Order: sequence, then C-alpha cells, then structure tokens
Amino acid sequence: MDNTIVISMSNRIYLDYNASVPLHPKSWEVMHTILKAGNHAYNASAIHSFGREGQKIIENARKEISNLIGADKNQIIFNSGATEGNNTILKYFSTQYPNDNILVSAIEHPSILEAQNTLPNIKIIPVNNNGLIIIEELERLLKENPISLVSIMAVNNESGIIQNVSEISKIAHDNNALYHCDATQAAGKIPINMKKLDIDFLTISSHKIGGPQGVGALIIGTCGQSPCLLFGGGQEKSLRAGTENIAGIAGFGAAARLALDNMEKYQKLAKLRDDFERRLEDISPEIIIHSQNAKRIANTSFFSLPDTNSQTLLIALDLENIAVSNGSACSSGRVKPSHVLEAMSKDKKLTSSALRISMGWATKEKDIEAFLDAWQKIYTRIGNKN
Repeated sequence: MDNTIVISMSNRIYLDYNASVPLHPKSWEVMHTILKAGNHAYNASAIHSFGREGQKIIENARKEISNLIGADKNQIIFNSGATEGNNTILKYFSTQYPNDNILVSAIEHPSILEAQNTLPNIKIIPVNNNGLIIIEELERLLKENPISLVSIMAVNNESGIIQNVSEISKIAHDNNALYHCDATQAAGKIPINMKKLDIDFLTISSHKIGGPQGVGALIIGTCGQSPCLLFGGGQEKSLRAGTENIAGIAGFGAAARLALDNMEKYQKLAKLRDDFERRLEDISPEIIIHSQNAKRIANTSFFSLPDTNSQTLLIALDLENIAVSNGSACSSGRVKPSHVLEAMSKDKKLTSSALRISMGWATKEKDIEAFLDAWQKIYTRIGNKN
C-alpha cells in the first residue's frame, strides 16, 4: 500500500509567513543531501568519522547563524525552537533569582506570557496604542522592585511593530537587569546585531526564516549566566542535552545564509504591503489598519473590519483558497480575540475581527490580487447581510 501524502498547493495562496515560512528549496537541498545518505547516521557526539562529519555540519551552521544575528558562533546553543528558548530563559531566572521580578511586555508571544501561570514573579510592561513599550513605565517598574531580567521582543508577530531594542537594552542595564530579546520575527527581516545592541540573550527559530520546523537557537551573551533547561549527555556545551538534529540544523544554517543575502531585497515587500493596504481601504473604507504609521517590518499587515468576526472571515477566505491568520498561530487552532490589540487598548469590535497577512520569499503580486478579489466578494456579501 502506498501511504504517500500528497498536498497540492497549485490553487492555494499562502499569506501566513509570520506563522511559518515555507521551506526554502535551497534549505531543503542541504537537508536532503544529509538525509539521503541512508547507510549511516550523523551523531555529532560520536568520535568516529561520521560523528566528526556531523560535528562539522553543525559548526558550519553555527557560523551562518552567527553572521545573521551578529554574535560569536560559540554563543549559539541549538534547540527545538524559540518557545523552548523563551521557556529556558524565564525558568532559569525565576529559579536563580526567586526574590527578583521578571519584566515582560504585554504583547509578547504566548511562550512568554503563558509563563505567568506558573512563574509568580513575572510583571507586565504596558504598551501604547501602536504597540510600542511605554518607556516611562519600563523605567518605573525597574526602579520599584528588584528586577533580574527584562524580556521584550524585537518585532511583534501580529502587528509587525519594531521596538527600540537598543534603548530598551540600555535602560535595563542602567538598572542592573539583563535583557532577553525574542528576535523570532526580526531575524532575516531587519538587521540584528546582538553585540552592537548589547543583548544578553536572544531567541530565534528556523522555520520563521525558511528553514525546517522544530529547530531553533538560544544565543547566550557574555553576561556570565548560562541558562539550561535540559540536562543529559553534554551536547551543546552542556546547555541543551539531546542528540542534535543535524539535518534540521544544516537547513537552519542554509536559511540563515539566504536570509542575510536577501535582506535588502526583502524590504521591497513594504511597497507590496503598502499598495495592498491602500486598495484594502478603497474596498472597505471602515477598515482599521493597526500601527500603520509606526515602524513595522516590511511583510506584515494587521487590520480589523469592525462588526465582523475573525473566525468567519478566516473561513470565508479559506473557502477562497487563501490562507491568512488572525494573529499568533500558537493557539492550537483556536480563534481568539487578539491579546496584542487588547494590550493596545483597542475595543472588542477590533480585537475580535482582526486579520493578519504576512508575505515572504515566494509571495507574488498575483497572490495579493487574489486576496483583494476574494476580499471584495466577502465584503460585498457581508454588506448585503447587514
């Protein structure tokens, strides 16, 4: 029996790159070369020749990733992704400094915010109506209580808003706190230099830049702290036990190299996004485009159509073979009001009707045209019902 799974994408349009970027062909080529070997397995902990080959593959990838994020390659610890990296940092600081607070922003990824349920010393930094950190509140919270760590993302996954990382880092350090930056949505989209920005801990994920899923990295600066979540065989400098996913790491490295080489080209998506937003407003004048006049990454548009429902809109678009989302994709398929918009003090008719489109390396103008054609149909149908 042939159990091969075939998924046809020929008539489907994918505009959900902030959730997961399609695996880049060049990343797959690198992985395929390793996976097709068949007659041996690369375990980088082994001392024989296959083990040494595996270790060389890992170190080459480490170098490619170090070039992308401006850190020494020896600071990079491979793991399963940004969620693991974020959890590693928070749990370490909560355990090591139980009498100190950890500050996180109100618009962080669920892998940060959900830690409030188990780690009692997490406090929230509010944001303004564009989703930017309220600097005065950050400074006040740092002065009110002992703070061991500030954790604020570089780029928000829903709105695409870009935080002032260098300013946040300086404020944290001036108040004797360390700074963790979730750069999952920033890596490969805007320049990130961990050394120049004075970031103590950085988390990134392979599948957000066109590499495979299930691989990521925690980058540890020179602050003298060594967070560890998994103990065992001593892999990754004894900071992340478990046999390394060598093919996945190789694909991650290839994706990092491609992202760095194409970062300038990536910025051209901003014109496509801006044209899209203008036409979206022409079709549906009451639409609200969030953080439109703030600094955003080039590929993301986050908007609400008041008096509608995100789930209804997502289903309608899916029936038109167009894949988008209503924000964070890490909620097990649940469609919930946007916590990012709630943190930005938007009312319920906007938080419950939000949609996000996000573009990437394979997005074409015809994909945007198809979305706008579908949107016109859906908008007309909604209007006739009202």
